[in-house]
Amino acid sequence: MRKQRVFAAVIGGGASGMMCAVRAAERYRDRKLVILEKADRVGKKLLVTGNGRCNLSHVGAGAASYHGEGSNDLIHLLFRKYHDQAVLSAFRALGLLTHTDSEGRVYPLSNQAASVLDVLRRRLAQLGVDEICSVELQSIQKTAEGYEIAAADRCICAEKVIIATGGKADYAGRESGSRELLRSLGLSMSRLSPSLSPVTVKSELLRSLKGIRASAQVSLIERQRIIKTERGEVQFTENALSGICVFNLSRRGNLGGCELSLNLLPDFSQDQIITEIDTRLRRDPNAPVSEIFTGMFHKNLGLALIKASGIKPSTPCHHISDKEIKTLCRRLSDWRFDCEEKRDFKKSQVTAGGVRLNEIDFHTFESKRHRGLYLIGEALDVDGDCGGYNLQFAFASGLCAGDSL
Repeated sequence: MRKQRVFAAVIGGGASGMMCAVRAAERYRDRKLVILEKADRVGKKLLVTGNGRCNLSHVGAGAASYHGEGSNDLIHLLFRKYHDQAVLSAFRALGLLTHTDSEGRVYPLSNQAASVLDVLRRRLAQLGVDEICSVELQSIQKTAEGYEIAAADRCICAEKVIIATGGKADYAGRESGSRELLRSLGLSMSRLSPSLSPVTVKSELLRSLKGIRASAQVSLIERQRIIKTERGEVQFTENALSGICVFNLSRRGNLGGCELSLNLLPDFSQDQIITEIDTRLRRDPNAPVSEIFTGMFHKNLGLALIKASGIKPSTPCHHISDKEIKTLCRRLSDWRFDCEEKRDFKKSQVTAGGVRLNEIDFHTFESKRHRGLYLIGEALDVDGDCGGYNLQFAFASGLCAGDSL
């Protein structure tokens, strides 16, 4: 078995790991650093972010866009120095040009995620950081000199170790076994769940809605209390609700035991909805009720709303009772779907949960339990909303840890 001694070993060659390695290598140019990556090359997941465009940050990112126990305090402290402009400045120094869209999302000027990966790898090569890929780690043990990292064919002895193992699923949706390494170090972890993903719901009507999109206000409801509300385009699949507005509710929704409520007419008051539906029913009283949503919604969406309200679509408009009208109007502003517990991470962009934040020093990202051990990025119990927030945290925590070694 080959044995190698290094100053620092970064476990995980994703966004946070690469940025940390760059910053640390720039500060300690006479010390050896390595990146240990399970995949056959670093940055594979980075290449598929933002639909291949890599939404690498968000202008004005703040604590309100992040979740996890204690994340508010951590983000406030971290972003005092490593805010969005600090991350963009670090990339500008690497040669990356960026542009910002009207929503504040930051992309490489090339609109190619490969540009982000290229500047990081180029700098790593310049600094002499070794990328050791296709390596399956077996254990991490504390020693008098630091840490001993064992793999099948090698042993890395490092003074410092940075855990940047990412989420539960890798770039191809395969579940990662890195969490066992974290548990072996005695680190306390919160429950893991898929986030920024579709939310699986119970409904016999979804199959007929597959592929349909509709603008809506979506609320996450738990025990009849609204937890959070988002607005945007909802996409229906055969067993789930999707779209960015749903993604931002999926952290809790995927744990099950709650509901998603769709308001398909958020700009209408309930009285206005009743007036609108009453007008449509009276317009052609002999027509089937299935036609009243013509010009308002997709035909199949209208049919689903009618069926969900307990009304037969073939019923003539003049046969609809006042009670049925009220039920239908309530459905338009509050269409409930029961969320199912989801443990499949294959369609999630990030993982909610991870190493609890009370395990780390917020100023350095060093473990309070083990000196010389740092945890960054998605390994921690921090996850952000859709729109570049997760990569902003990954790069910011990488910079902070790299400066703190």
